[in-house]
Amino acid sequence: MFRRIVVAYDDSPGARRALERAVELARLSGGELIAVAVEAHLPHYGATVGEVTEEQEVEERACHRWLAAAEAYVAERDVAFEGETRAGHPAQELVRAAEQHRADLIVVGHSGHSSVWGRLLGSTAEKTSGHAPCSVLIVR
Repeated sequence: MFRRIVVAYDDSPGARRALERAVELARLSGGELIAVAVEAHLPHYGATVGEVTEEQEVEERACHRWLAAAEAYVAERDVAFEGETRAGHPAQELVRAAEQHRADLIVVGHSGHSSVWGRLLGSTAEKTSGHAPCSVLIVR
């Protein structure tokens, strides 16, 4: 079935549901989970260099906090887990992670922290599913 599962994780309600489903699938197949948190590093306003650096640090801390929460959840369910933080566009980084880990499946929540922007620009789930090297499960 699914031996390597990449799951997008930003600690949003959609990401939590995606993690739950990814854990279920990994347990059924004896697979491993790779949780990916992505730092976008793009301030939503005109910013100075110092403000950009500060925003990057805030995002990095948030990603580490999210992955620690995901790891704690997965550890209670006896599933192999790896967490990684990547910088860039979320959909592109999820596709890259799937390629690098030779994933069989990418699991993403229907909406994450950027749900308002997603409606205007296209969601991460939609963009990921269009470019993924493997199957994509979008969890509502």
